[in-house]
Amino acid sequence: MKRKPLDRATIVGAGIVLADEQGLAGLTMRNVAGQLGFEVMSLYNHIANKNDLLAAMADQVAAGIETPPPDLVSLERVKAIALALRATLVRHPWAANLWLQHLPGPSRTAYMEALLQALDGCGLSPDATHLGFHAVDNHVIGYTLQEQGLTDGLASVDDPEALTRDFIASMDPEIFPATIAHVQQHLNGDNGDSFEAVLDIILDGLTGL
Repeated sequence: MKRKPLDRATIVGAGIVLADEQGLAGLTMRNVAGQLGFEVMSLYNHIANKNDLLAAMADQVAAGIETPPPDLVSLERVKAIALALRATLVRHPWAANLWLQHLPGPSRTAYMEALLQALDGCGLSPDATHLGFHAVDNHVIGYTLQEQGLTDGLASVDDPEALTRDFIASMDPEIFPATIAHVQQHLNGDNGDSFEAVLDIILDGLTGL
């Protein structure tokens, strides 16, 4: 069977597939080349190096961020953009870390522009728009990174619940009553998904600016 000609988009797509399956730890130029049926040196005709590949992968993931319906206005539009980014990063959990390591490409820049324009459309001052962008963007990325780190960390533990109970038992209830109650709430599983609730708190705070 004749191989599909190699190009940059094909290499980036293969990198995304590998990262989705194995995480960034399993992503090497050699693995990408092997998946495509080429020698690794063939990739360097289209990709400068692994750093270039990672930056391109992050931007390609950003191209998949869903555009909110045109009838959404004000904070509804801001929230829809934040939720769309969140959904994209959940599909590709390795990508959140790359957001912090690489300058934005065209697709990430388009996402930034959309969020900034949505905030500006809320009637915020330039300073409030600036703060609002970082509050919303940092919440989405930070929450995703924390969630991913927790998932990866617990994956190596045989009994996460026992580990959590040991952590609670190690604290003096007279010194750390609030922390114990907080961790116990996680253990009870009655706190739900806090992502959207915290996002609403951020958006409510922006209206005060």
